[in-house]
Amino acid sequence: MSDPVLCKRQKGVIAASGLVSAGLALSVSFAAAAEIKSFNLKGDRVEIFVSGNIATGDADLLQARIKAAIDAGKLVTSLRLNSDGGNLLEGVLLAAVVKSAKMSTNVGRDATCASACFLIFAAGETKNANYRARIGVHGASDKDVRSSRAATTSMAEIAKALDVPSPIIRRMVNTLPGEVEWLSLADLRSMGADVSRAEPER
Repeated sequence: MSDPVLCKRQKGVIAASGLVSAGLALSVSFAAAAEIKSFNLKGDRVEIFVSGNIATGDADLLQARIKAAIDAGKLVTSLRLNSDGGNLLEGVLLAAVVKSAKMSTNVGRDATCASACFLIFAAGETKNANYRARIGVHGASDKDVRSSRAATTSMAEIAKALDVPSPIIRRMVNTLPGEVEWLSLADLRSMGADVSRAEPER
């Protein structure tokens, strides 16, 4: 399936990252794909949920969910995230879909968004996080130290293209793949995220 919503600039970012043929993971390679479901909101709006491990094919599935909503005359406004991460390349592709579709991203109460999921969150047109959400970063993991470092550098370049503040990118680069640097509310606000005790109105 093609990537019709990827704009030229985003394709360039992905190609330049060196991740296109990698199939890398940010912690462990997961076989199972994420669960991606659409939920109808008020006023012909749709919110899409992404939960679980990010795996190959998830970006295509997200595009299919968006197309189905548009074909039904509905507006896809937001993407709700709850994922510990997974395949880095697929996370980049999902982030590109979100960026192109100008969707907002949301990590709800007691939800987690780490590793590859963080790039998707950062791609949101607007970013929302509950004050009890856990959002974290760390370096990429590959078959050896050298390729892991290269993947982490590429991931940092993508984060920069998504306007992630440099202090957060430094912590991403300096945190080992087996660890997670959890971001504070101040960190999230530095990204322009709206941090609230309340869940967004549905």
